[in-house]
Amino acid sequence: MSAAIEQQSARRTARRPPQAPSGAGFLLGQALVLDLVLAVGAVATWPIYRSTALIIVLTAGIAAGHLVAALGTRWRWSAWWVALATLAVYVAIGVPVAATGSLASPDAALRALVDVATAPVTGWKDLLTLELPLGSYQATLAPALLVFVGCTVAALSITWRARRWWMPAVLVALLPTAFGVAFGARALSAPLRLGTLAVQPETLVGVGAVLAALVAVVWRSDHDRRRALATAAAASGVARGPRGRRRGLTARVTTATGMVIAATAVAALWGPWALADRPREVARSVVEPVLELERAPSPLASYRASFDDDRYDEALFTVSPAQGVDRVRVATLPFYDGRTVRAVAPDAGLTDPATAFTRVPSRLDADAPGEVAVSVRIQAGTGIWVPTVGDLRAVSFEGSRAAELADGFFLNAATGAAIDIADPAPADGDAYRLVASVPAEAEPVASLTPSRSGPALPAEVVPASLTEWMDTQNAGTGGAALDTLLDRLRSRGYLSHALLLPGGDAPAWLRDLGEAGFQPSRAGHSTDRIGALFTQLIERESSSPDGSDADLVAAVGDDEQFAVAAMLIADQLGFDARVVVGTRLASPEGLPVCEDGVCRGGDLAAWVEVADAAGRWVPADVTPQHESFPSPDLEQRRDPENPTQVRRDEAEPVLPADASPADGERSEPESTPQEADLTALWTALRIGGVSLLALVVLVGPLVTILTVKALRRRGRRRGDVAARFTGGWEEYVDTAVDHGYTAPAHLTRRELARLFAGGAEDAAGVRLATWADRSAFDVAPPSAAENDEFWRIVAAERARFAAEKGWWARLRARLSLRSLVPRRRAGRR
Repeated sequence: MSAAIEQQSARRTARRPPQAPSGAGFLLGQALVLDLVLAVGAVATWPIYRSTALIIVLTAGIAAGHLVAALGTRWRWSAWWVALATLAVYVAIGVPVAATGSLASPDAALRALVDVATAPVTGWKDLLTLELPLGSYQATLAPALLVFVGCTVAALSITWRARRWWMPAVLVALLPTAFGVAFGARALSAPLRLGTLAVQPETLVGVGAVLAALVAVVWRSDHDRRRALATAAAASGVARGPRGRRRGLTARVTTATGMVIAATAVAALWGPWALADRPREVARSVVEPVLELERAPSPLASYRASFDDDRYDEALFTVSPAQGVDRVRVATLPFYDGRTVRAVAPDAGLTDPATAFTRVPSRLDADAPGEVAVSVRIQAGTGIWVPTVGDLRAVSFEGSRAAELADGFFLNAATGAAIDIADPAPADGDAYRLVASVPAEAEPVASLTPSRSGPALPAEVVPASLTEWMDTQNAGTGGAALDTLLDRLRSRGYLSHALLLPGGDAPAWLRDLGEAGFQPSRAGHSTDRIGALFTQLIERESSSPDGSDADLVAAVGDDEQFAVAAMLIADQLGFDARVVVGTRLASPEGLPVCEDGVCRGGDLAAWVEVADAAGRWVPADVTPQHESFPSPDLEQRRDPENPTQVRRDEAEPVLPADASPADGERSEPESTPQEADLTALWTALRIGGVSLLALVVLVGPLVTILTVKALRRRGRRRGDVAARFTGGWEEYVDTAVDHGYTAPAHLTRRELARLFAGGAEDAAGVRLATWADRSAFDVAPPSAAENDEFWRIVAAERARFAAEKGWWARLRARLSLRSLVPRRRAGRR
């Protein structure tokens, strides 16, 4: 009998699945091949940041991942505890490694800690809304740290512990490469020239990822094969010669190398041709920041409000030093729909890559020629529009709201305009420093070459009087024609910022003009308003065909109308043009400038920027003159021939007619209901929502595990009597497994119960095994009363398992995932 039991035990031992490989050589080799795959992911991530700080972050992250995976493998931590340790290590090294600039003060460090902790939930937004490269801006390195720490721990834990299912480790190690591709730039990088062959860097990254993954698979497969052959040779005594091993390895390496070479050749030759003129579809292509531009009024529409007496001398912002900069850009408005000029395309809106506003990291690109550093201090401010100079390279905010303003800063790289949607908008006391590239000298407009042969704006938004006036000027074509038409438009216009001259003193803007007289001017820059402007010019020129520019002054308005008119003229000649609202720090033509860098409301101006065929943008001033007063018409100057005399003694007062009953009584105008200020409520809801989301992310998995186990235990106590006995036995085994016991599939129920009881034959678990066998195989199953006693013993055994452990071990058992992993059940039918 004893010999039969030993033979049966030997057969069961032979059927056991092989244990996970171990040994320092295996652990080190497996880590190296997976590190090779992670290194390709680091190369794919580099274009997102382009900073040496990324190297430090990835080195620290991969090293920390190796440490956590090694400790978890050594001490056989459950998946849940490995995940908690990974998260703890990520938070611990996140602030000093991924947000080094936050160590300047305790407040900054606390803010960085919050950013690092919330990066798993909100970090993707910064990656998708900031303009590349990100550098080490704030905590944008935290998502990369999280990806590399998590993938390193997961890949090594899987491959070091797995017996057969180690392949997912390679797929997990490829996730950093996918991260670099998904969060990369919209456009492909410049191709690398290898002689006559042009290869995209993205192609090389893809080939490198495939090659590194293939190396990892071949290495592990060869290791497992050699291990299996060694086991078979030990069992049979027949060993395979080294020549056969070398032949098999050579064949596998040759096959893999041939596959890689063929795939690389196909990708290098076919990829550039197939992807030519196709945009790169990445996550950044479909996610855009939500801005307030749609609700903000056009800066040109509110241009005249700056010339009211209460705002004319109000300081908006101060620029220092002002040397080397002649213009400050507040807003750039390239689109016209017949009603107003705006910053975003009416049809594409904020999702158009050419005009979208994106967040700006610490620096946009490498140093450029003609760079200047300028400090700007906000006073009254210009709303959400942020004054900038030249071609922006870097921006850094100062003061107590620096982080908040930096988070709300967005730049339109195509137009150079910037906005800040922080709440509240930049105001008195806020300051920032700009680094920008400023051209040495602008080219003359007459030297420009149009990029088109005809207009781009729809005909319905262009006044007919504008095209008629252009035809009568006989100015020719190209840049010379544009320069001539803009010069005639300015010299035949007259500056006026108001509709009616108020009674009393003259307005401040009129006093600053000196001897200039007042002419009323209607606001607005719609198609109708611009058409009326050119109608005045045509009528005056028709009445004085041979008059000089001073005789032909007729169009009355200011920069609001004349900038839009110049934009339409440039478009008709084939030029791309846009309106710019800003201030001048220097002007050779005597136009208003900011004194000592202090820009006031009356210093605001509007001009146009015109692009030639080479894509260079050249500014052109369009402010009308104010020296030559418009000549009145002959009928306006003639005195009336028959003046009317009023005889007071014959004048009779005329009483108003009685009110019509149909009119009813006129009610008092209803007061406009004041909308409640919900800013504090929305702020509280936003903070509460983020806190709740973070709580769900941290605590949700714990509650889910406890809930699943409770529902499983409840379901096992239901059904027929036999099913309740089987379910009770499975609950007993799962409890033991969660508390660290192993449950070999080849053992019977009684053997498994003795294993859990330390070999005791009279243990309560043995009674459970007997009842469970009766419920499965006996003709007469146990009764319902025995079932209640069975579950009472299960509860007692669960309490015994818990009593054997400490507090932390009991908590680990409750949250263990071992019993939730599918496995072969012992004693199941």
